[in-house]
Amino acid sequence: MTAWLSKRIPPAQQISLNRGNIFIFPSRFGALYLGLCLALFVLGTNYQNNLILLLGFFLLALMLVSLFASYLNFSGLSLQLGKLSNSYADSPILFPVWLETQDTNKAGKVHFAWYGTKTINTVELDNLTNPISLNSTAVQRGKYSPPRLTLSCYYPLGLFRCWTHIAFNCQVIVYPAPMAKPWPVTTKQCEQQGEQATHQFSMGSGLDEFDTLTEYQPGQPLYHVAWKQAAKGQGLLSKRFATEVQQSGWLVLNCADKELEENLSRLCFSCIELDAKGWVFGLELPGTCISPGKGQAHLQACLTALALFKAN
Repeated sequence: MTAWLSKRIPPAQQISLNRGNIFIFPSRFGALYLGLCLALFVLGTNYQNNLILLLGFFLLALMLVSLFASYLNFSGLSLQLGKLSNSYADSPILFPVWLETQDTNKAGKVHFAWYGTKTINTVELDNLTNPISLNSTAVQRGKYSPPRLTLSCYYPLGLFRCWTHIAFNCQVIVYPAPMAKPWPVTTKQCEQQGEQATHQFSMGSGLDEFDTLTEYQPGQPLYHVAWKQAAKGQGLLSKRFATEVQQSGWLVLNCADKELEENLSRLCFSCIELDAKGWVFGLELPGTCISPGKGQAHLQACLTALALFKAN
């Protein structure tokens, strides 16, 4: 079925509904209605009652008119996918869809559902507001393409169901789910003698620890002033913390073992934490190395590398 739909309705960025991608069939109510018409025809012919036959033919004609009205109301709709944002595994992914039509006489409700699932959103064509928010969830990291989107409508009398299964040509990068278990950071700092020292520590224990006292410089935050020493007459001294001493940091994954997904989740959490604290950090994975940097673009590059990483 999926392969046939891919040929019949190929993925696209913008899709217009027409006779090439619309399916129409009697609904459950329509099937009962058709059975009523058949029963009236049998009764009318059996008892030779023209009034019953006339009623049966009238109801059948009404059903045929409803067939064309259902198609004309559903066709002509245009759907376009809005701007997407990357997300994390096991977190909702928002897909904004813009529904437009040039015909102001459209009416009825249009139901949205991912292929094979229950309805997740319903909009009224005569009171349409854009965009239409659709949520989906990716279980695994990597590139995620949303399933086909099913649109259905029962307008005007509910006798027929018009529907389609469209697919948007898009992909979202799904980052590993952050695990609140910091990854050890390898840092490099320049000492006053010009030598370099390399050591490891856990983010949870060293990022905000007191380091030393230095002479207060005008413009430094007042909450860094060592007021106890000032009260003793030792002058204004400024507290210096470990976050100010560290110059750069590296998050290093040496090998891909059986705990790869857990390690990637920990690295994801550490990247977010380091970025929030203003660190200049780099990321090193087997076969991938991202130079130290900071900012939103650098964070996204690191998270993308974690999302797309594949063990050899």
